[in-house]
Amino acid sequence: MATTLKPTSRPLANRAIAGSIQPIEVPLWLGAERPGVEQAAAAIGTGLRQRWITRQRPELQQRLSAPVTIAVDTPADARDRLHRQSLEFLTPITTACQQLAAAVDAAIRSGSLALVLGGDHAVSMGSIAGAARAAHPSRLGVLWIDTHPDLNTPATSPSGHLHGMALASALGMGGADLAALHDLGPTVATSDICLLGVRDLDPGERRLIRDQQIWAMTMEEWTDSGLLAGLEAALAHLMAREVSAVHLSFDLDVLDPKLLPGTGTTVAGGLDFRETSRVLRSLRAWDGPLHSIDWVELNPALDASGWSTETAIALLATLLGETMR
Repeated sequence: MATTLKPTSRPLANRAIAGSIQPIEVPLWLGAERPGVEQAAAAIGTGLRQRWITRQRPELQQRLSAPVTIAVDTPADARDRLHRQSLEFLTPITTACQQLAAAVDAAIRSGSLALVLGGDHAVSMGSIAGAARAAHPSRLGVLWIDTHPDLNTPATSPSGHLHGMALASALGMGGADLAALHDLGPTVATSDICLLGVRDLDPGERRLIRDQQIWAMTMEEWTDSGLLAGLEAALAHLMAREVSAVHLSFDLDVLDPKLLPGTGTTVAGGLDFRETSRVLRSLRAWDGPLHSIDWVELNPALDASGWSTETAIALLATLLGETMR
């Protein structure tokens, strides 16, 4: 799959398929307020490296730099303070995202792919900020593949969980309540994001998408139009906006829960393995500037069989260049 690109001031190298990879592990569960998701960061990072050793793929293994781990200052009494709908963990999340933004910025500027392994989707508040810093003064595009748009604000969120406000924060929304997060890096323009595969939207998110004319394709629309055609349309939109770099934020709950039950917010009707693999192979074949990736919301504690973890690792390996041959 190819998309016609307009020239920009930066090289249009897709770093998913070539060059060094900087894994950045973020053991954060406070945004989802669901313990267990923090285990995924190290599980995926270690599992990916071990997979390529076992399968004798030195050409892939050698791309992996030593992981950077972001310290998360989880309050000792955090499990006693869940679901209060009061931005309960804003301070430790902001602190972790400050570190993450710096790590992502540094990785991209060094020429590496910044690979952010969550943790819950609140990590994207730091990763997008870091990617936007690296792109500045040019603009960053965001490809958001997720069951949920995460466009709630403190005023609209039914739960108050910050992982559901992640993209809204990156867009500079949420007012004074999220001001500390807005300071992490340049905010992203609403016209520079594309939502793919959304299928569980809160009323406030639907209104925001409509009022701000955000590019969005629901799971129904995506599958009806053809997965590759929908992906190509999203990438073409971002390139038409003349962004200099693209950040992929991939939430594993976009997969069907029959395939990946180990995630905290399952919704029926997601992608199957072959569909997801096809999308990811098309992304790695894209000739555009994919410089950073989030891989988030796996919760190993919710699938004791280990199947969800293995699936998450296998699909990430596909995105990063592993083939069946």
